[in-house]
Amino acid sequence: MDSSNAQITLALDDISLSISPAIGCSISDLKIKHNQCWLPILRSMPSQGQSASDAGSFVMLPWTNRIKDAKFSFEGKEHKLESNADDQTAIHGVGRNLPWAITDRSPITARFVLDSRLHSQINFPFKFGAIQRFEIGPKSVEIELSITNLDEHPIPVGCGHHPYIHRHLASPEDELSIKLDVKGRYPTQGCIPTGASINDDTCKALATGEPIGNPGLDDVFSGFGGDAIFDWDQTQLRMTMSCSSNMDHLVIYTPQDADGTPSEFVCVEPVTMVNDGFNAFADGNEAAGTVVLAPNETLRTKMTLSFEDLAH
Repeated sequence: MDSSNAQITLALDDISLSISPAIGCSISDLKIKHNQCWLPILRSMPSQGQSASDAGSFVMLPWTNRIKDAKFSFEGKEHKLESNADDQTAIHGVGRNLPWAITDRSPITARFVLDSRLHSQINFPFKFGAIQRFEIGPKSVEIELSITNLDEHPIPVGCGHHPYIHRHLASPEDELSIKLDVKGRYPTQGCIPTGASINDDTCKALATGEPIGNPGLDDVFSGFGGDAIFDWDQTQLRMTMSCSSNMDHLVIYTPQDADGTPSEFVCVEPVTMVNDGFNAFADGNEAAGTVVLAPNETLRTKMTLSFEDLAH
């Protein structure tokens, strides 16, 4: 990564977290020391990476996932965005595409801010600010993410995280299991919900903690209970993702390679809103998770990743 994309690294004896402020304040690397070996939990950003799409995890705000046809209505007015996806949607917000400024740091903490008013061209019609604060512990990473309305009238917002989690850690024989509680999965067309969420067999399988296998998911779920448990059976490591109660939607993405085999990475994305949440809210769906902030009001979220050695 070139000097203009300098990383900030927080480190303790058994954990190392690197953040790239210039690339959307994305996580470029997260490693855990386990049985004397450093294991990358998230995808590592290439040394010449220039996009948050190459990161280990990027932030999504002021909306998450897709906005259908790159347009939405709010308080009776239609707003047209620039499409940034092949399906003509507006995807993953704008926070990941902008540089963030660091405001303070210590060996184990760092805080970054984003002010949309400082950018002349931004793919969102309203003014907002955002803060990310990272803190590492001996076996944990805590990320506080917030959005504040800097406009003179109410604005709709949502936010979340998009981590790329390795299927295999110390062993190529690892079979990653994921256990979490969701109340339903939305029927979708092109990742856009077409009806109410349904408690189906996929939801039930996630509740029992079965190996994730290769289901080819790219789905959004409702009623996320706040905790997701990841077990790597051969490495004997567990990660628990714990989220604030307002991150009650979840997107699970298990991409496949060209030959149909599972990609090395699984995405389990805690978010505050359903896909196309702004339009769902405009249609009267208050359960879609869109938050309307009054001027100077703030939406605050937290995600913690905790690690445990299952062999001891």
